[in-house]
Amino acid sequence: MRKKRDLIIKVVLYALTILFLIPIYWLIVSSLKTDSEITRFPPTFWPEIMNIKNFPYVWKYLHFTKTFMNSIIVSISTTILIVIFSTMAGYAFAKKEFVGRKFLMTVLIGTMTIPATVLLLPLFFIITKLGMYDKLISLIFPFGVTVFGIFFMKQYIEDIPDALIEAARIDGCGEFRIFFTIILPLLKPAITSLTIIEFVNNWNSFTMPLVLLKTPEKFTLPLRLGMLAKETVAVPWSQIMAANVLTVIPVVIVFLLLQKYFIKGIMSGSVKG
Repeated sequence: MRKKRDLIIKVVLYALTILFLIPIYWLIVSSLKTDSEITRFPPTFWPEIMNIKNFPYVWKYLHFTKTFMNSIIVSISTTILIVIFSTMAGYAFAKKEFVGRKFLMTVLIGTMTIPATVLLLPLFFIITKLGMYDKLISLIFPFGVTVFGIFFMKQYIEDIPDALIEAARIDGCGEFRIFFTIILPLLKPAITSLTIIEFVNNWNSFTMPLVLLKTPEKFTLPLRLGMLAKETVAVPWSQIMAANVLTVIPVVIVFLLLQKYFIKGIMSGSVKG
């Protein structure tokens, strides 16, 4: 009976894996087709003619090297700031006693219900007044901390025994030493999970670069990719697919490098106590 149940679970998992891999397969295959073949019905499951010219064209059109570096600078810098500030704020909310702690946390969580589009105009005015408009820094510092990041880290830090922190204080450790030598090492899975989540969010960001950047040399990959569809009357689907493949590769690499810690972090956060 147990073997039969295990077999059913394996079959379901394999089926789900194939289901989730189909869009990725279709993306890669479509990037090697011509536009006419992509829109053909019934569809072809493998290119009749390998159209590898899509990739050199997209590389040149996107100014890939420069645009890629813009996205890397924005994504990595913002992610580092989010991880640092979210971890510190999460520690304060989880282990420090101060007036209005619970109320402030409730207010912060409440802000997560506000649609991002509502904040576009206020953010635009603030960033413009600070002289950061049309600069990559406008996509970094204003977004260097997130409520999700604070809440995420707070949940993990709450699981760290208070006795461990008190023992460190008795041994003469200051707050900074406790944070950097005791708290941070215990948060590696959580930090890795938050890093992947925020890196992907910032890498895929389109709306804020569209609002805050106007110089093409400063565009990020998603913004350049959005411009590709507007070049001609007919949508160049094969080129868009090729551009998506190039854009997805860095995210896949980051996830593959950190997946062990990411899965461990997700599993650790699924059980409290």
